[in-house]
Amino acid sequence: MSLKLFNTLTGKKEDFISIKPGIVGMYNCGPTVYNHAHIGNLRAYIFADTLKRALEWNNYKVKQVINITDVGHLVGDLDLGEDKVELAARQKEKTAEEISRYYEEDFLKDLKNLNINTENTEFPRATETIKDQIDLIQILEKKGFIYKIFDGIYFNTAKFKEYGKLGNINLKGIEEGARVEKNPEKKNPTDFALWKFSPKNEKRQQEWDSPWGIGFPGWSIECSAMSMKILGETFDIHT
Repeated sequence: MSLKLFNTLTGKKEDFISIKPGIVGMYNCGPTVYNHAHIGNLRAYIFADTLKRALEWNNYKVKQVINITDVGHLVGDLDLGEDKVELAARQKEKTAEEISRYYEEDFLKDLKNLNINTENTEFPRATETIKDQIDLIQILEKKGFIYKIFDGIYFNTAKFKEYGKLGNINLKGIEEGARVEKNPEKKNPTDFALWKFSPKNEKRQQEWDSPWGIGFPGWSIECSAMSMKILGETFDIHT
């Protein structure tokens, strides 16, 4: 019996065939560790676990990655506002690392209580892969995909003609200010931050030097770098 999955690239349900015979590389976007997860957050990992078990039942060996976002997720959910971890640290009078580790452990306990199988699952942290993220941005820079504005380094989606293809996204139907935050210096509404500059009038708890200035990564480049580091440039499933 073949396993069928919905392919977002083609928009069709298709027979699943892994890139490497018998092995599946699967990346599941992980939590931002600044607060307790609610049941809606955890639904994503119940789904991922169900998918993993279905793959294993079909005799696949699954290499699963669930990242830990401990920097770079801003309160605006895209590229504006304060870092959620830094904000929680200030409110609770803790360090950013103390906040991150506490809620990371809380998340792992939730997975265990939900009987989610984390055996052989890797949980990379964004803060521990900064060099990988900078290296990836530099590759994009050499290819002419990035530009600099007042608050950071951005990916120019207009330069990548296939942007949105994997998710079958109608880019022309996206209006800036509806679900995409307005930024007067962005070249396109769909452009996103790769590296955010630290505010000039304050020192963040979590910031790093880079070829473009002191700052921190945007969360889109975090997932790209972590997934590629562990699973390779091309892998089978992203949820």
